[in-house]
Amino acid sequence: MDAPASRRDDPAVRANIRRTGWILGSIAVVFFLGVFATRFIGDTSLAMTVIGGSVFAFLLFGIGRHLRR
Repeated sequence: MDAPASRRDDPAVRANIRRTGWILGSIAVVFFLGVFATRFIGDTSLAMTVIGGSVFAFLLFGIGRHLRR
């Protein structure tokens, strides 16, 4: 018997899943690099501001991409 095709097999859906994964992964990388940078900068308030701004920008672009549709 032939199993019904899953929606995840659709190339457009797979591309969206992959894109979402890259966005979430890049947020994690920026966050952890920012945490490590706090050791080198020394000023925790400046470092946390940079981390927060970076995460906010990634979320803004990630969510904004879906709102345009």
